[in-house]
Amino acid sequence: MKYILFCAVIGLISGVRVGKVAFTALFSKDATVGVHAVRGASVAFTALLSKDTTVSAHAVVKYDRVLTNWGGAYQPTTGVFTAPYNGLYSISCSLMSHPSNSVHVNIVKNGKKMSVVYSNAKTHPHASQTLQLRLNKGDQIWIQNMNGVNAKFHDHGSYNVFSGFLINEL
Repeated sequence: MKYILFCAVIGLISGVRVGKVAFTALFSKDATVGVHAVRGASVAFTALLSKDTTVSAHAVVKYDRVLTNWGGAYQPTTGVFTAPYNGLYSISCSLMSHPSNSVHVNIVKNGKKMSVVYSNAKTHPHASQTLQLRLNKGDQIWIQNMNGVNAKFHDHGSYNVFSGFLINEL
């Protein structure tokens, strides 16, 4: 086993797993080798709005069409992602308002605003935001309408997306 691990570390073989850690050799164009250790946990989700959707003032956006939910941490009935592991996560939101109104949404962690995404009225502007956040197991992330009135999102299954994935378990 030590020989196999040594070969993985120097880049002769790739995909070796020792316990919960997998070693993957990364080869560049100039033939140099890097080694990347990947922990065993995998979490990823992508959900979107399947149609034009009206969201109440200050309500959580419930993305109803789930494309990926590896690890089952996103709940479409609540619109909330719950971190199943301590780790560094990438969280993204894209937004397109209906031309009849502008929309402000917040990316929220445990009730605290992390970032704002804005889409103006009378056009079809597409806005997005990606954050890398350290989350503890049980932390919750959601997208929340910050308009003081109902907000209409324009969609036909591709513009309004909420997604995230675990970069590294900590």
